[in-house]
Amino acid sequence: MFKKMLQVSSALGRGPVSEEEPNAAPSGLSTPTFSDRGRIELPPPPKPVTAKLPSFDEIYRKSPCKSATTTAEYTILKVADMVSSDDLHGLSPAARHSALMMALKAAGVAVEDMLQDAVQRQRVLNEIEEAQFHRLQEFEASKQRENERLSSEMETICSQYRTRIAAGVEEMERERDAFRDWQERKTREQRRIAEAAAACVSDDIASSSNASVTHLLEKGVARRRESA
Repeated sequence: MFKKMLQVSSALGRGPVSEEEPNAAPSGLSTPTFSDRGRIELPPPPKPVTAKLPSFDEIYRKSPCKSATTTAEYTILKVADMVSSDDLHGLSPAARHSALMMALKAAGVAVEDMLQDAVQRQRVLNEIEEAQFHRLQEFEASKQRENERLSSEMETICSQYRTRIAAGVEEMERERDAFRDWQERKTREQRRIAEAAAACVSDDIASSSNASVTHLLEKGVARRRESA
């Protein structure tokens, strides 16, 4: 078992697989404008930009997470890879502990150094998480302010269009009223013309129930032809 542990520890690489988590990045927006025809011209939507969060390897490289031992390739990450290896899979906690202790002792690595390295890496990860959470809060606050501004602009635009629609309805009503008034004046004008035309013909024609101007004209012309 000890020989296998030494083989596993020498074969394993240093550090875990990098992990990256996407996140949205803030981007500016333009204010919509009106064209000469009154049509809204919206700016093109901004292309989404994904913020690239630092990988764990990058975080560890920039942090003071280094073991005090002279065996530089040994860190708590290497121990974690050893614990998850197939050679230790299925062992009891006591057997796994014994195998790890033998491997560390053979490599000249102090357990205290590994524990200190684990504490440092945990602290660094927590600090990065706090910083990223603070950045996320600022991003959300910025987007919230942007959404409130856009909502206000949208309400202003909608109010302007509602005013224009109401004005259009009032214009239609005025046009209808003007046309009805013209129709009434036209009826009175036709009646006045018909009365004048009736005065130009004999009483028997004018008293006819069908005494329209055209009828009076036809009857008047026919009467003149007969008398001629």
